[in-house]
Amino acid sequence: MTKPRGKAKAAGRRDSGKTTHRQKPTRKGEPVVRVLADPETVARAAAGEFVRLSRKLHAKGHAFRVALSGGSTPRRTYELLAQAPFRDMVDWKRVHFFWGDERCVPPDHPDSNYRMIREALLDHADIPAGNFHRMKAELADLEQAAGDYASDLARVLEPQDGNRPRLDMVFLGMGPDGHTASLFPG
Repeated sequence: MTKPRGKAKAAGRRDSGKTTHRQKPTRKGEPVVRVLADPETVARAAAGEFVRLSRKLHAKGHAFRVALSGGSTPRRTYELLAQAPFRDMVDWKRVHFFWGDERCVPPDHPDSNYRMIREALLDHADIPAGNFHRMKAELADLEQAAGDYASDLARVLEPQDGNRPRLDMVFLGMGPDGHTASLFPG
């Protein structure tokens, strides 16, 4: 275990008796590491960060482009975003959702990441159908499905302010075996 480079400070919800720590970046652009007490605190912090980033980009006149992950880790965050007060703090018409991973099953299949995200978030917030961009992994021709998805990504993620195309936020869960985005260890 390594010591954080920055100085950790209490930044958590004291009313619950849970303390979180935030490592301050030492240089602009360095990642911030936050150690949170439990999964619920992680979900609430992620929902809060989602709201903060979406409002920041919307204030600059930009859409907010997010890649979602399947699995149980991020599900609670999606459920929180679909409920007040988080739901009411986001301009959903200016948010575009993409998928970080998907299984080759129909979109209504119990193993579909799209289905889980739709049930946890998309069905409960006022999100235009054209703002969620999923790979049609149920198609027989997966090469064509991947090509269509790549074209959709290129169309929606066109550069802003002269920068390269990019996503503004990427959710990644982690399975009990350490896998993320369907990339398995070993």
